[in-house]
Amino acid sequence: MIAITIDCEQWNPHEIRGNKERILDDTFYSFEGNKKLLNVLENNNIKVTFFVTGYFAEKQKQQIKEISENYEVASHGYNHFYRRNKNFNLKEDILKSKKILEKITNKKILGFRAPQVQFSEELIKILSDLNFKYDSSIHTAYLPGFYNNKDKSLKPFKINNLFEIPATGSHKFKLPISWIFFRNLPLIYTIKTVRNLLKHNITPVIYFHSWEFYKIKDKKLPFYYTRNTGDKLLKKLEKFIQYFKEQEFVMMKDLI
Repeated sequence: MIAITIDCEQWNPHEIRGNKERILDDTFYSFEGNKKLLNVLENNNIKVTFFVTGYFAEKQKQQIKEISENYEVASHGYNHFYRRNKNFNLKEDILKSKKILEKITNKKILGFRAPQVQFSEELIKILSDLNFKYDSSIHTAYLPGFYNNKDKSLKPFKINNLFEIPATGSHKFKLPISWIFFRNLPLIYTIKTVRNLLKHNITPVIYFHSWEFYKIKDKKLPFYYTRNTGDKLLKKLEKFIQYFKEQEFVMMKDLI
């Protein structure tokens, strides 16, 4: 099995990097990216999980309602600004998102992924208290300056009463294969890595962002952040899906 997951959020990379600059419609990129992505998913008949922020869901209720009809919707917090942000309450942020998503989808929200995959013991306690079934806030990879999760399991495991379903890196060296790396490295790198994970009976969990499927032009961001977004990523993803067409593409809730 392979699990493709989509982090669906407002556009705020500048804010995350310490710049208060925001665009007027900060859900536009993800909204348009979702429209393009949904066509590819439907054409290839695969299921994915969307981790959606409460903020995005409030602004784009109809799209999230439509997504929930065919795909799993899980929580991605409300604010989408966890790293180095001391001006919010974590439990309030998660609970606010959960309530918004459950009201819009009319379904119970089972899963959570923290913005910027900011895993912590506090997070797990809060998710347990709020009756989530699984978390996916660990990226089992080494990303200098951000996190080093090389010691974490590539397979789902239990923490308290929660399943932790990590976003996976490579089997041996724990090198990342998701979003920026999928876009900027040759497709054969991801294919070989996924093949090796499957060989070791590990379900690859790969994540993208909705906005990546819209062509982003922003000279204030590093080139690798926006390179190969839009149609180039859509075509690359479709080639990946076709290569693994004999595999079952699953939603995160299927893994618990």
